[in-house]
Amino acid sequence: MPLTGWTPVHAQLAALAGCTSITIAVVARDQEFRYAGLGTKLRSLIDIRGFFFDLHLQPQYEQLNFDLYLDTKESAGRIRALARETHRRCPQLGLFRLAKIPMVVGWFREGTSRPAFEERFFIGSAGTPEESLIAAAKKQAKRK
Repeated sequence: MPLTGWTPVHAQLAALAGCTSITIAVVARDQEFRYAGLGTKLRSLIDIRGFFFDLHLQPQYEQLNFDLYLDTKESAGRIRALARETHRRCPQLGLFRLAKIPMVVGWFREGTSRPAFEERFFIGSAGTPEESLIAAAKKQAKRK
């Protein structure tokens, strides 16, 4: 019988989005930051080989991409201040940071494609794990 519904990973990511949304509301109130709406989008790159195939490996997140979309007319500086304080105060973001999971958190104005503010956690100079996988796939495709 195939499994349906959310996995614990989905629930964990939903908890991250929900906690961050609540923290944004509290920080926005404290900073008198005005916004009409908030949307979130999360993508995870997770290595599950240790769950299914290679029992010597620990399943782990390789990278999280967390995009937040604000419907606001506030300045980029005010968005940056909201983001930094939210990153500092959000317990779920704190858990992912304490686990040193590579994470890209982008803060966008609703309807834009470039972030007003972006923060990268535990991303080395070689780029993100996702970028490395894409580059390796392109390199392999050229060989064929």
